[in-house]
Amino acid sequence: MKQQVYQTTLAGGIATKLPQNPQNAGEADNLVIDKTTGGWSTRIGYETWKPGATSWVPFATCGPISSLHVAQAVAGGARQHVLFEESGNLQLLYEADGADQLVTLATGRHVPAPTEAGSWYTDTGHGTIITNGVDRPVLVSPWPLPRNGAGLTGAASQVIRDFGFNGLPAPVEPRTVKPMPAAPASNPPIASGNGAVTLWCPSDGQAIPDGGRWGLGFSKNTGSSPVAGDKRSLFGWAVSFVTDTGSEGPTSTVQSTQWGLPANADGFRHACALDIPTGPPGTVARKLYRTANYSGDATSPGDTTLYFIDIIRNNTEPLFFDAVSTANLGQPSPEIATGPLPAPRARFSALFAGSLFLDGGVEDGRTLYYSAAGLIEQFAADAYIELSARGGAITALFSNYNTLLVFRENGIDVVQGTAAAGFQVTTLTEGVTCRAPHSIQTVPGLGVVFLALDGVYAVLGGLTGGAINEVVNLTVPQDDLIRRITPDCHPRAVGCFSELTREYHVYVPVDGNDRPNLGLVLHVDRLQRAESLSPWTTRTGFPVGAIATLYSGAIIFGHNTGNETGGTDSQRGLFVISGKRAMGADYVGETLTVNAPPTSTYRSAWMAFGDPQMQKQVS
Repeated sequence: MKQQVYQTTLAGGIATKLPQNPQNAGEADNLVIDKTTGGWSTRIGYETWKPGATSWVPFATCGPISSLHVAQAVAGGARQHVLFEESGNLQLLYEADGADQLVTLATGRHVPAPTEAGSWYTDTGHGTIITNGVDRPVLVSPWPLPRNGAGLTGAASQVIRDFGFNGLPAPVEPRTVKPMPAAPASNPPIASGNGAVTLWCPSDGQAIPDGGRWGLGFSKNTGSSPVAGDKRSLFGWAVSFVTDTGSEGPTSTVQSTQWGLPANADGFRHACALDIPTGPPGTVARKLYRTANYSGDATSPGDTTLYFIDIIRNNTEPLFFDAVSTANLGQPSPEIATGPLPAPRARFSALFAGSLFLDGGVEDGRTLYYSAAGLIEQFAADAYIELSARGGAITALFSNYNTLLVFRENGIDVVQGTAAAGFQVTTLTEGVTCRAPHSIQTVPGLGVVFLALDGVYAVLGGLTGGAINEVVNLTVPQDDLIRRITPDCHPRAVGCFSELTREYHVYVPVDGNDRPNLGLVLHVDRLQRAESLSPWTTRTGFPVGAIATLYSGAIIFGHNTGNETGGTDSQRGLFVISGKRAMGADYVGETLTVNAPPTSTYRSAWMAFGDPQMQKQVS
């Protein structure tokens, strides 16, 4: 009997849309590409974070892991910090001193609902910024920490602090000035009572070097009009804090003091003693500002413009003596003042063109705030962009080369420019969006890949110099799989790209589940072999709650149930996707026992074999 023969030199991945290409598969589950032959291999599974451990320590009490991030601090992976959240706890995996430990950096943090994404992480030169839309953003910088485990007690306070400025600093408290008495006077003069301080600066050049340069107020009060002795000195001070990111915060309110000279006083100016507040954690310096004399009979009556005096390069000294004359004041403070953190409930952040961008959070979902270039905590009062209402709220921020992609509920916008020249916003596309922020990844040779409501898309091309840009759906032949995703749980999808395996992974909740239970894997090498071959396979049985890659390119994930299942034997903590054919391990008594390998399946596309009424699949 004559039969139709189908021959393919290379088997493709999964494609569920009919009619199917005979080269592709109707089912391709738990498979990887063999580097030698280019064909499919079943060498896939996952291992415990630390093979050979005798217990789940340090993950013994870990619940479902909702977010995971691996921060790279220096080249070579020498400072690789693993941060994750579980059950409202922000944990740092501390791997020094030969034993893995968990350092709990914060507790009581927001636990995302099934319809919410986990925390968002942005690496900067000063540490990792963590936002979640509910808790105040924090800055984590886990270097250095004590080498020995015993020294980790209280270490959290060393590596985590609130990000940005909470509000205005406490005001400077100038002490009362007791004027120098008219001659003849005691030498030195005696000041007493009510915190008054007499620090006089004679204007006679023979009294002190550079005489007359130092001191505040009038040096003479002789023959004043209309009467002698009516001149007043009135000055105001303010302070601002400078953090370890180099950012300067808002200035405090102006606090003033005044004094007058006795009639016929001649040759005396005064230095003012100031009580200076200390700043919050992260403050490394304090900047002092002062007005000129703004009394009614001064040169500029009523003018409270602030001018720079000096910077105190510590956060401890409580007392400062101001003897800077008005002629020697520095530059005036900025016309547009720096304000407190404008988005204390930001959900997303991104570094672009040297500025840090923050969304306004759930209640301010169409506003982008940006910092001064190179100063990630310094936000001017007018440094924001109001997006159009048509696009809806911001659902993710992602910096890509010379653009900032702003994903929104109903489209994608693009920010270009600089803080100095101004930022411009344009619409890249309408109708394609991303409500799964942790699925967004850069895939070399392809572009920015993300999960949209109707498939996995890629932003191809560039946006400058006449480049052609387009947004392409990569999963049209896999549409049946996309439709299985639980609609309201898109934000729980998580993804990563591994340079080691050259795979883009996205794990999604399907069939009504509230956490990821199906993986879609894009094998980048298949994109280069033939256009007709599907580059996609699926992953089942991998309990992924959050996912990331190490410096080596190895993929790690946090368990999506952890100790939630009860007992002490259930899997929990971190795992590594590897070539070991095992689905992790479980404890049988006190013995860590490797589990069975995953079930790998490859089934051909539906084929008629000469009879269109009888479709068959070759397993």
